Amino acid sequence: MSTSKTLAVAVAAFVGGLLAANLPSALASAEPAPDLSKRSFTVFIDEVKQNFVFGDRFTGRYTKTVTLSDGTVREITLTPMVRDGMQVVEFRDTGGLTYMSLDGTTTNGTLMVHLRDDASADAALKAQGWKM
Repeated sequence: MSTSKTLAVAVAAFVGGLLAANLPSALASAEPAPDLSKRSFTVFIDEVKQNFVFGDRFTGRYTKTVTLSDGTVREITLTPMVRDGMQVVEFRDTGGLTYMSLDGTTTNGTLMVHLRDDASADAALKAQGWKM
């Protein structure tokens, strides 16, 4: 094979690889992003030694300030959003920032935050025969 044909095949393979690697995010961004600000969630916030929040439902944004047993004050903010084509919840904890799933648990030191997507949880219970 000639050098120009080899180069053309290599370039075509490279471009094909780029397209294949970016296809999931391209497809995700082509669909309209869901409005997560209207979705209902339930949050549980605990310290290993005590419970701060048990089952607060919220939509949009949730903010709570808690004082841990050692006197440390923490401000928790949870904001459902679409980031990089994925439905996530932005989790801010007194200056720290991370992302968690719509149904998940994360810890930061002795603080634990558990989040439940109410629509998914209710659908699962209905599928099991529960009356909602």
